[in-house]
This record gives sequence, structure tokens and C-alpha cells, in this order.
Amino acid sequence: MIAFSDPNDLLSYAIPHDFVNKYLDSRLCINVTNININVARVYDAFGLGKLANPMDAHIGYDTDERVVAMIAKGIANDQTAPVVNERCHWIQTID
Repeated sequence: MIAFSDPNDLLSYAIPHDFVNKYLDSRLCINVTNININVARVYDAFGLGKLANPMDAHIGYDTDERVVAMIAKGIANDQTAPVVNERCHWIQTID
């Protein structure tokens, strides 16, 4: 199970650690991966800070080449797409 979340997307969220144990059948052997990725372009707000359009962050997942590559080829394996290796950082956490 994979959840993609853009920090600028007000309607996306990570899958909680206990979600699988609480709501899904353990016989399915589900692994959870939460991916935080900025899919919306970040703009300089006239020197006051950086902003992104929340709507672009909410609907931009299917047009971001990194998201498509991670779904198709994964991450941190021999088949990982070059765009993912070049533009993404992988931090693995273990419960």
C-alpha cells in the first residue's frame, strides 16, 4: 500500500502506522509506504516566502514523472528509474 502526499496538498495524508494492523487482514501481508513528494511548483511570494498552489498539489500526482516512475518501477532497487535516482531521496524507517 502506497500513499503519495504533497506537503502543499491539504487533502492528502500519510497512512498511520497502526492502520494495517487495525483494519486489514494480516493474511494479506501488506507493507505500507508513505511517500512525501512536492508535485506542485513552488513560487517565491514576492520575497515573503515560498508558496505552492494547493490545487496543483492535489491533482498533480498523475502528471509528475517521478510519481509515475515510482509506481511503475519502484524505488531503491535495480530497476529504479533514473529520474527517481536523480531527483528523490529515500529514507527507510522500520517499526
